[in-house]
Amino acid sequence: MKTIAIALNLSLLLAASMCGSNSEEKSIFGSSSNNKADHSCLLEYTGENTGKFFTEELISDLANGNPIAADHYERRNMYKYSWKEDGIIHFIGFDDMETAEKLRLKRNDKNKDIPNLVVDYTKNNYRDKTPEEVERLNKLINDELEKSKDPNANASSNKTLQSTVMSMQQNSYITLDTKADYAVYNKRGFGVYVVVGEVLLSLSAQVGPYGSVDEEKSIELARKLADKVATICK
Repeated sequence: MKTIAIALNLSLLLAASMCGSNSEEKSIFGSSSNNKADHSCLLEYTGENTGKFFTEELISDLANGNPIAADHYERRNMYKYSWKEDGIIHFIGFDDMETAEKLRLKRNDKNKDIPNLVVDYTKNNYRDKTPEEVERLNKLINDELEKSKDPNANASSNKTLQSTVMSMQQNSYITLDTKADYAVYNKRGFGVYVVVGEVLLSLSAQVGPYGSVDEEKSIELARKLADKVATICK
């Protein structure tokens, strides 16, 4: 559990340190246009209701008729599903939902011309990092580990975790052409980040077990998942 806690801290540190950065995203499915999806009903799923739209009924067509297994962690509003297709395990999940208000995104003179602040935030945070940025992030993480009161903070397992987190920041993000306002996939961490109006959904999509993941099928599953959640309010 300590390793998981440190992993979460690393992720938060990455997000916080990258705010305000800019870069171009790669895409193998083309580019998405903004203001395509309605998000009004998603705003109902906040607080205790977070994630409760992510039901087996919602994602059933993604499994193509195969039996679905659920593995939920209600305490943290995490919803996971898996199924087998042609003998290959498929995983999808809901991890978090954030609104413009929760992200503290407000209009000002600097961003008045940006069409969607949540899209801009997602593009800035969930993207490939430059070598210089990775070096800076590594220093920040090392500083945090040095200051940690956890006696296992500098254990080799956490150093390996740090290396894994860093590798996920380079040559990993792929923008997806979907019905959402914006969607991007991390092909190493299997995270799917979907913007629908003023809502940012953190999801996951993976085809095949760790060590033998089918990258092409995982990306396609991520695209279909983004399409599905983008039409919840339709």
